[in-house]
Amino acid sequence: MPHNRRDFCKRSATILGGVALAGSLPLQYSCRRDGPGDTVRVALVGCRNMGYTNITNFITNPDVQVVALCDIDNAILESRAADLEKFAYDREIEGYVKPRLVNDFRNLLDQKDIDALIVGTPDHWHALITIMACQAGKDVYVEKPMANSIGEADLMVKAGDRYKRVIQVGQWQRSGPHWMDAKDYIQSGKLGKIDKIDVWLYGGNPLPKVPDSSPPPGVDYDMWLGPAPLRPFNANRFHYNFRWFWDYAGGKMTDWGVHLIDMAMMMMRVTNPHEIVSEGGNFVFPDHAMETPDTLTARYRFGDLRLTWNNDFGKKANEYGMNHGLIFYGENGKMLASRNGWEVIPETGNGGPLIEPVEKQPSTGKDLGLHIRNFIDSVKSRERQTNCSAEIGRNVARVAHMGNIAYRTGEGLNWYSESGTFKENAANDYILPEYRKPWEIPKF
Repeated sequence: MPHNRRDFCKRSATILGGVALAGSLPLQYSCRRDGPGDTVRVALVGCRNMGYTNITNFITNPDVQVVALCDIDNAILESRAADLEKFAYDREIEGYVKPRLVNDFRNLLDQKDIDALIVGTPDHWHALITIMACQAGKDVYVEKPMANSIGEADLMVKAGDRYKRVIQVGQWQRSGPHWMDAKDYIQSGKLGKIDKIDVWLYGGNPLPKVPDSSPPPGVDYDMWLGPAPLRPFNANRFHYNFRWFWDYAGGKMTDWGVHLIDMAMMMMRVTNPHEIVSEGGNFVFPDHAMETPDTLTARYRFGDLRLTWNNDFGKKANEYGMNHGLIFYGENGKMLASRNGWEVIPETGNGGPLIEPVEKQPSTGKDLGLHIRNFIDSVKSRERQTNCSAEIGRNVARVAHMGNIAYRTGEGLNWYSESGTFKENAANDYILPEYRKPWEIPKF
C-alpha cells in the first residue's frame, strides 16, 4: 500500500557523514556469504551523472535496498541524497530508507550490509574500485568503459574470476530488445556476407580553456585524482569534462565508441582485431582545452571484416539523418541500427530487391532497466555470465583503447591476441598506466 509522507519520514534513517581514511586499507578483506537473501543491498560510488541514473533504476526494483551513497564532492553527495529521497517519495517506493553518506569508498568495503557496489566514477577509478570490491566479497556493476586501459581491464577479469564475483559492465545495449532482434537478423545470414561496418557518433561541444584554480569547497581533490597523476585543479578536467583528458578517460571513443562498437562485435561474433590504424585531431575546436580528439577515424581489421569508427564534433548527421549508429554492409543489403531502432535496406539486382526490406523496428526504451534487472537476478542466482560480463566489457574496452593508442602513437598497430601485446613497442607503453603513490596496481 502506498505510504504517506509521515510514514515515509518515520522509516527514514539519519544521514551519516563519511570520514576519509588516512591510508590505504589492505587489499584483502573477509568475504560475506556467497549470495544475498531476497533483498540485494547496494551502495553507489560516484553520484553525479550516470551513477545517479543507475541508482534510480536500481531502486525501482522492489528487491533492492540502497544502503549508502559515496562521493568525493559533498555538494553532489548531499544534493543526490535529496534527489533520491524525492524520487522514492514521488514513485511511492515502499520501505525506502535514507542511505548513509560517505566520502571514501574504502569505508564501504568491510560493511556486511552491502552486497554490491555500483561504480559511477570517472573511468580512471573503475579498475581499482572494482578489484577492491571483489576482494572484499562484493559484486560490482561498473560503468563503461570497463577501465581506462587494456591492462586494468584484464586485471578486473582476473579479480572477478579469483573471488567468484558477479560483474556487470554498464553497456546496457546488451540488454536491449531491439538490439537483440537486430543481432538475430544479422546472424540469420539474410544480408549475405558482411565485409564492412561503419560506426559513428557526430556532434560535440566546445571546451574553452580556463585557468587552474582551487578545488570547490567540500571536494576531496586528492581522492578524486586517486591513482592518476598529480595536477593542479582545473574546472575543465573535473566532473563531466574529465572524459576529454587522457589521465582519466578516452574521449568519444570510450564514451560512445564502446557502446556502438560493442554492438558490431556482438552481432559479428568477433573479439580481437589484428590491425588498427587511426587518424584525427582537434580540428573543430583547435584552440580549446580537450586533449582527446574532436575528430577521429579508427580502422580495424578482424580477418576480412573491416570496421571503421568515426567521431566528428563538426558534423550533425549522416545521409540518413542519423547522428549515431552502425551500418552493416552485406551482399544483399545493409542494416542501419541505432539506439532508436533498426531497419534493412535491400540491394537491387535482376530487376528487383535481393531481400525483403525491413521497416524500422523501434527501440522499447527499456534497455537500461533490463540491464540492471539482469545484474540483480545474477547477484541472487550467482550466475556470473551476465549480459555484459567482465570478459565482454574487457573485450570491447580493449578495442576502443586500441583505436586511441593508434592515434596517440601515430603508428599502424598489429595486435597479438595470444600474448596480449602489440608488435609496436611504443603502443605497449599504453597497455597499463603507472599509478600515483600510495595507490598500487593489484597483482594476481
